[in-house]
Amino acid sequence: MANKWTTRLKKMDGYVSSSTDPFKKVIRSPSPSVNFIFGNTHGLPLGYSMLVWGPPGGGKSLLTNAFIGQLHRDDPEAIVVKFDTEFRDNGQVTEETAKAFGIDKERYVPFQVNKATQVFDRIEQEIGDMVKDGAPIRLIVIDSINGVQGRRESNSESIEQMTIGDHAQTVQIGLKKILPVQRNNNISLIVIAQQRSELDAWEVKKGNKTKAAVSHGTQHHCEYFVHVEKNTTKAGRTDALDRLFEDSSKKDLTDSADQTGHKVKVWMQKSSFGGAGRSGEFTLDYKRGIINQHEEVFVLGARWGIIERPTPTSYIVNGQKFVGRANCLNALEKSVELQKFVITGLLAAETRIDKELKGAAAEVAEAEDLGFEEQA
Repeated sequence: MANKWTTRLKKMDGYVSSSTDPFKKVIRSPSPSVNFIFGNTHGLPLGYSMLVWGPPGGGKSLLTNAFIGQLHRDDPEAIVVKFDTEFRDNGQVTEETAKAFGIDKERYVPFQVNKATQVFDRIEQEIGDMVKDGAPIRLIVIDSINGVQGRRESNSESIEQMTIGDHAQTVQIGLKKILPVQRNNNISLIVIAQQRSELDAWEVKKGNKTKAAVSHGTQHHCEYFVHVEKNTTKAGRTDALDRLFEDSSKKDLTDSADQTGHKVKVWMQKSSFGGAGRSGEFTLDYKRGIINQHEEVFVLGARWGIIERPTPTSYIVNGQKFVGRANCLNALEKSVELQKFVITGLLAAETRIDKELKGAAAEVAEAEDLGFEEQA
């Protein structure tokens, strides 16, 4: 009898099939440690949202470019739409930048607009209709959400007109409008946000001096919160073998060598689909994009036991033994296969952990069910 009614229910609009797995296809970056902070997915699932926030110049837009470029490499048809509300795209995504990050300018469509109707209505209506007609739009970027004008703000004739709460409400309603377009068509969303000072004294005492400059509505919409910040320490200016990111043949008036890159720190502050708190770090070369992925692979592999350490000075990767840290790093740099071995091992370890957690949860649920029946 139950099957009769559930069959009818499943025919209704909005039914979610239990066979649907949102984690089968993800948008990833070229940085192994950035992918790692997502947990078992190792990437942003299609149809879901990521908030990227941090200080000015921290690397938020650069990280987004990395995701766009990797998506274009992974999916030869994928189209990315960007709403540049800060009107900087001409300077941020030049031909050189696109080449460095692997962005296909033919499949990258930026709009320099900042009115809410030009962002949210366009996604809900025009882009939604295009996707229904078969447009392979996989990712939408809003850079930044803070640049979107509120409805009253965009219609005000003077800055003296009060519009308190207008921006937050406008963005909240706008995100609600585009949510069905995202979910029904598997379109991921990257929302870039500025940061502001934390005014809650308790949060400051816990060490949280800043926070994302977004409303609660934006926070509820996004499944992943990623903080991005430039590593300004000496370690942020050197590679794993202590070589500086600089060109000594070019110096300024103070005799300082021209800096060629730096490291960027990422931190998964919150996640709706897994554990939070993981950190990663990648190396940005100003001309080549993200480089030195083998260093990230080395650190993650060693810390998760994928790279074996039989002695303090030896390393074993997929049966190959290397004596000395430098030799292991050099081998990983030269061999994509060794890097793939470590990354595959990490994913397998994540899957085992996920299965164990689900198994434990099922046992708890079963025990609770039995207890309820006994009480009844």
